[in-house]
Amino acid sequence: MAENETVIVLTSNLFFMPRIEAAAEAGGLDTVSASTAAKFMEAVASHHVPLVLVDLELDEPVWAEALESLQLADGPAPRIVAYGPHGQPEILRKARELGCDAVMIKRDFSENLPELLASRGVSASG
Repeated sequence: MAENETVIVLTSNLFFMPRIEAAAEAGGLDTVSASTAAKFMEAVASHHVPLVLVDLELDEPVWAEALESLQLADGPAPRIVAYGPHGQPEILRKARELGCDAVMIKRDFSENLPELLASRGVSASG
């Protein structure tokens, strides 16, 4: 039996996770969340991951370490979509510099979540 595709979400926002999980399920994806870089990388290594989502409202050292570790990981690279507050363009820029394929403000991310997950992140515009 083929392993299901899994979206890994780096976040500590447990209130938003049910929405991500519902959209992922509708798009045929399983979901795993992590709130530390180590748990995030462990999840990436142990699943078939076409897409990772990074919540930039998490402490910056956590997501920066996770993105740096992801760039050094062996194997096929998943698509990386980060989302964060619109009022902090420097945070969004740093995420892009650390290898995110797309960086979205949280409002746009939330509005486009079903399509984003169904397309495995391809529908995200930088």
